[in-house]
Amino acid sequence: MASKNKEQEERGLQDYGVIYVSGVINEGVSESICKGIIEANIKGEADHMQMIINSPGGSCPAGFAIIDMMEWSRIPIYTTGIGMIGSMGLLLFMCGAKGRRVVTNRTSILSHRFSWLSAGNHSQLLASRKEEDLEHRRIVDHYIKYTSLKNQDEIERELLKDVDTWLTAEDAVQYGIADVIEKNDLRSW
Repeated sequence: MASKNKEQEERGLQDYGVIYVSGVINEGVSESICKGIIEANIKGEADHMQMIINSPGGSCPAGFAIIDMMEWSRIPIYTTGIGMIGSMGLLLFMCGAKGRRVVTNRTSILSHRFSWLSAGNHSQLLASRKEEDLEHRRIVDHYIKYTSLKNQDEIERELLKDVDTWLTAEDAVQYGIADVIEKNDLRSW
């Protein structure tokens, strides 16, 4: 019964063009969000969608599936960061329509290199290394596209360090990750 109520609540938000991303981004979350974006584009009734993100991150493949749908969407997707936008949650946030990426003043913002667990024999580990390198390249390319930093050296020095990089809302604007800091309330969207 609880999952049915949650489904009805989420459907209600989608009826208003709102996509709420909360918690860890995994395959199930990705599937739901991607379907919502596709449905909104098929209906063609909205002039934009509003994605509110409160996520510490999660799976890179699941997150990049959402990013692919966001970039594919004919309907612009505005993003608002609340609570925490970290790791893959931050990459989703950055993908919002330029000029419409809003972060609240109290949002915790985390940028870091991705983590990967590999297991298997030597040959399997060597094979997985290729995907790890490709994943890092995808992330760097995403930062180049959606921030004011324009090369890998800058990005790795400022935002993808060997340690976690915590940012303020002001830092996010400075690096071109966010466009606006919402200091009062969210009624403006």
